[in-house]
Amino acid sequence: MKKLIVFCSAFLISVLAIGQSLDYARDQFSLGNEAYMKGDYETALNHYLEAEPSTEGLGINYNLGNAYFKLGEIPESILHYERALRFDPSNEDVQYNLSIANDLIVDKIEVLPKSKLQIWWKTFRYSLGPDGWAEICIGLSLTSVLLFLLYYFGGSKALRRFGFFGGLVTCLFLVLTYTLAQSAENYRYAEKSAIVFTDKVDVKSEPRGGSVNVFVLHAGTKVDILSQEGEWYEVEIGSGAQGWIYQDELRLV
Repeated sequence: MKKLIVFCSAFLISVLAIGQSLDYARDQFSLGNEAYMKGDYETALNHYLEAEPSTEGLGINYNLGNAYFKLGEIPESILHYERALRFDPSNEDVQYNLSIANDLIVDKIEVLPKSKLQIWWKTFRYSLGPDGWAEICIGLSLTSVLLFLLYYFGGSKALRRFGFFGGLVTCLFLVLTYTLAQSAENYRYAEKSAIVFTDKVDVKSEPRGGSVNVFVLHAGTKVDILSQEGEWYEVEIGSGAQGWIYQDELRLV
């Protein structure tokens, strides 16, 4: 009995602590918005940073990106705009602000073109996020159960046929949406890209300091992470060039 009381007390305390943390984060976020509207960008940034540990999503990262941009800290703004796009890849406001920030960095990398189909597919896959696709999965699961119940208990042959084939089609869409939910989850949280945070970085041919320099990057440039070996990341830039960068030179998106 004592163990149960201790467990319940600990659980209640943890729930209250989480609730207080979320309330604090919401208050800090609101204070940050007020300071930003007044043009006090440094105060706004401090409030957003206070809210960040208990908050994730489009809003906090977009606002952090804006505050950093107003303070002239371009690599930090790019980092948070890229993080915001993890939650809504098609958001036009984030895309526009990111394009302005990218115009201010040293490296002007010609990105390999993507087809309209590739762009559409990326937008479609990630637009709802893992939570949105999960909700659709739940709806399809309930629908498939109802259709199969109609197949077993339908009063006519036509109703039973509709229930059977409708249930099969629904199950196929259920598998598809589950796959999309997993893909969106991986896209949002997998460490697949990073921003250079050192003024000038020599990208190496091998994961060691004494290897040959293959090209140079500057602060604010985005790289895609291909693999990791010890404290080194194998990266690729938009033009397709590849090399190795020491982990301390980067901030993961």
